[in-house]
Amino acid sequence: MRRPRLFWRLYATYLIIVILCTAAVGFYAVRSVRDFYYDQTERELQARGALIREQLVTAMDVDSPQQLEDLLRRLGEASGTRITLIAADRPEAARGKVLADSDSDPATMENHADRKEFLLALLGRPARTIHFSDTLGEDMMYVAIPVREDGRITTVLRTAMPLTRMNDALGVLYGSIAVSALVVAVIAAAIGFYVSRRISGQMRAIKAGAERLAAGDFSHKLFVPQVEEFAVVAESINRMAEELDDKLRTLTHERNEREAVLSSMVEGVLAVDIDERVIAVNAAAARLLDTDPAAAEGKSIQEVVRNPDLQHVVAQTLGGHRPVEADIVMRVGAEERNLQANGTLLHGDDDGSDVGAVVVLNDVTRLKRLEAVRRDFVANVSHELKTPVTSIKGFAETLEDGALDDPEAARRFVRIIAGQADRLNSIIEDLLALSTLEQSGDSPLLQLEEADLCDVVAVALEVCGPKAEAKSIELREDCPGCLLARVSPPLLEQAVVNLIDNATKYSAEGSAVVVTIEERGDEVVVSVADEGQGVAREHLPRLFERFYRVDKARSRDLGGTGLGLAIVKHVAQIHGGRVSVDSVVGRGSTFRIHLPRG
Repeated sequence: MRRPRLFWRLYATYLIIVILCTAAVGFYAVRSVRDFYYDQTERELQARGALIREQLVTAMDVDSPQQLEDLLRRLGEASGTRITLIAADRPEAARGKVLADSDSDPATMENHADRKEFLLALLGRPARTIHFSDTLGEDMMYVAIPVREDGRITTVLRTAMPLTRMNDALGVLYGSIAVSALVVAVIAAAIGFYVSRRISGQMRAIKAGAERLAAGDFSHKLFVPQVEEFAVVAESINRMAEELDDKLRTLTHERNEREAVLSSMVEGVLAVDIDERVIAVNAAAARLLDTDPAAAEGKSIQEVVRNPDLQHVVAQTLGGHRPVEADIVMRVGAEERNLQANGTLLHGDDDGSDVGAVVVLNDVTRLKRLEAVRRDFVANVSHELKTPVTSIKGFAETLEDGALDDPEAARRFVRIIAGQADRLNSIIEDLLALSTLEQSGDSPLLQLEEADLCDVVAVALEVCGPKAEAKSIELREDCPGCLLARVSPPLLEQAVVNLIDNATKYSAEGSAVVVTIEERGDEVVVSVADEGQGVAREHLPRLFERFYRVDKARSRDLGGTGLGLAIVKHVAQIHGGRVSVDSVVGRGSTFRIHLPRG
């Protein structure tokens, strides 16, 4: 339902009052003027009647009715008044008979015994009435005056005047009064319109200011009107706006500080109320839990995170009085995250009652992975070192137990010990190389220079040439020309040598190994393709891990340490690049080093 505006309430009320007052004053004025005219006319008729009555006292003795009529006619014409003489003290049959009239023939006039003015005059005082005259056919004012002879009323002298001229004059006067009243009403209405609009305008200004304050614009100050009531309201709203502005500034400052602290935290922070509904989630927690902070607020923890372990931590924290610590495994798509959760209760500021709980989440996935890598590395190193050490120890004990007396067996055992020592040395050298690469990657002192990759590959092919010739494997280079890139030539050469050496080891005799250098967008790619037995798809993601072997027995027989591809990966990474591999079982493999240009 639409509410009426203040302006229309004020103006409509004012207009009704103006109309009522103007109508009342106009009505009173019209009545007063009309009564004044009537009273004035009555006094004139009474005065004329008194003068005429004195003249009739002597004329009443005349026996001739004609002379009496002539007298009344002359007096009527002279005074502009109709004069009628009516019998009063006559036999009952003759009472009310018109004896003479200034305007009409008495013989044709009806008896006036029932006329009101006549009856009132018989009571001994002048009487006034207004009614329609059948004789003259118009409204008349009659004044009847009793005429006495010897103390008794013998006749009634009636003077009359038509009201036509008086009504015309009153009509003009009424029109003037109506116009004046209308003008006054219009002026008063205009003044009321201005005053109402001014008052409602001040209220609209206060309303508009209040709406701006409600929208958050606390810098806006309301205009203070001159009217005391409005001024009090405006000043109160201005003071309230200042206080709200101060409080909001303080709250905003505190909120910004809190959000800055929470957003800068590496740890995830999740706060819930006593009903397990989310109060706040910082950016780190949203990332760890794979949720939207804005969408999560106000929802239950069960809706936001569908992880029973985390839900249990929240419930356990809210239900107890001690901090809760737990390890949680979160699955976000195909990724698995290990989180360490620490929950504690939130207490209110006023009475210290429990209002919720806060859970701090630490992402320990990388630590878990590093720990797993460390365990695997230690196990793999131990296993790789144990094999040659065991062999060396076993053959040495065999020599000590009497094999030295057999020169042929002794030489064979010594060759095996030397081979195992070389293998042990290769493992140690590769481990040292990996350690050096990791240190170089973390150090800003790595020296890169602009070098022709075709020259680097050519040197690597020369290094691997003898082994390839021993297996009748053809080494080919596909280089379109001079391709320059910022690299460390020795490190890149070592990586390419490792790839060519691997390709040579796992290729059949008489096959070919092709090294290709090409530009692909903003990268330079060095590819080593062989025609060996290939690698199954499930092994490809782990080929570049340390000590990872597809066929462990064959790898050891070929003299591999299990660290060659890991070294290639680290060389690519310290150059800001990456590695990739494609392989089809039975058709060969292609290993690539992707290096950024420039």
